Amino acid sequence: MKSFHSARKLGFSIFLLALAGAVFAAESGSIDKMSGDVTVTGADKQSRKAGPNEKIQSGDTVTTQAKSEVVIKLADESVVALRPNTQFKLDDFKFEKKSTDSAQFSLLRGAARFLTGLIGKTSRDRVQVTASTATVGIRGTDFEVAIVAEDTPEARAGVYDFVHDGATNIKLAAGPSLDVSKEQTAFAPDKPKPGEAPLYILDSTPVFLQQGGGFDSLMQSLTMQPVNVIQQMPMFR
Repeated sequence: MKSFHSARKLGFSIFLLALAGAVFAAESGSIDKMSGDVTVTGADKQSRKAGPNEKIQSGDTVTTQAKSEVVIKLADESVVALRPNTQFKLDDFKFEKKSTDSAQFSLLRGAARFLTGLIGKTSRDRVQVTASTATVGIRGTDFEVAIVAEDTPEARAGVYDFVHDGATNIKLAAGPSLDVSKEQTAFAPDKPKPGEAPLYILDSTPVFLQQGGGFDSLMQSLTMQPVNVIQQMPMFR
């Protein structure tokens, strides 16, 4: 009888450990810094107002309103900064320090800046950002993707891929692709003009991408640090 209870107790302990592991694995990251109005919508379509240290997991969609920004730190030490009026989805994130680790993101609207983490440093082809009809694959450490929905005096409608540091590759669903180097901006116009290529490098970076956001000084400082120092992110003034 004693051995039966011992086995039962051991089995229950293993169950708790497995459950704890599953919960831990489900937490892909958390909100590190934020300002303004930010919401998180889970895979179950339930939305909640985000707060500091809010847990983020695969399937979550993070939305920033006007004059709102957020910095998300992921388990592999990747960092994502969302600009105002942005909707971003963490489609699938797996980080187990294995060759199967991957990160799949979707930018549904707005703009987001990405700093590559451990997955991108060890398995570059397993990190992708989808934005409208374009897919951006990483080749470096620091880049920004933006979707402009309508023509404005500052920018035409389309998808922009601006590289702060390192490089990316952007590919359209229709087939064309481009490698984008440091300080270059690739542009896929929503409605190409007659004779205009569906994807090309701009002569200069649009002003709205040069202006950045309130968290850019932090993002810039992180690119100068080893990736394992990202856990010690400085506070904003």
